[in-house]
Amino acid sequence: MTKLPIIGDTCQMSAVVVFTEGDPWFINSRNWSVILERIMVAVQPGDRQSFDWFLNETGLHFPSVEPVDRNSVARVVLSVVEELQVETSVKTEWDAVASGPYYGDLVSKLRNEIDVEPGDASVLDE
Repeated sequence: MTKLPIIGDTCQMSAVVVFTEGDPWFINSRNWSVILERIMVAVQPGDRQSFDWFLNETGLHFPSVEPVDRNSVARVVLSVVEELQVETSVKTEWDAVASGPYYGDLVSKLRNEIDVEPGDASVLDE
């Protein structure tokens, strides 16, 4: 967990997604909380507790996910992030890219985690 200083005594925390192979991906805690909330909605209620040890308010740690479950976890996260990416791109704000989180790099890294090509419509069908 990384603390980023902000004006005064307040600190903004960042979250990190650590991939099995490759560089980590960072996001501020406010935007990560949106992703995390949507992931938890997408996960079956009975499975939510099992996510606690590798997915929480500080990020996601793929090396801690059982190898047999990594693919399905990455697919859930990918579907959420792609949905958020679309929402960000259609905002009518002046500068949606600058004012919202940028998810393109995360999408690429998640696709690498599950080893699929961009535009693969079967990504969420398995």
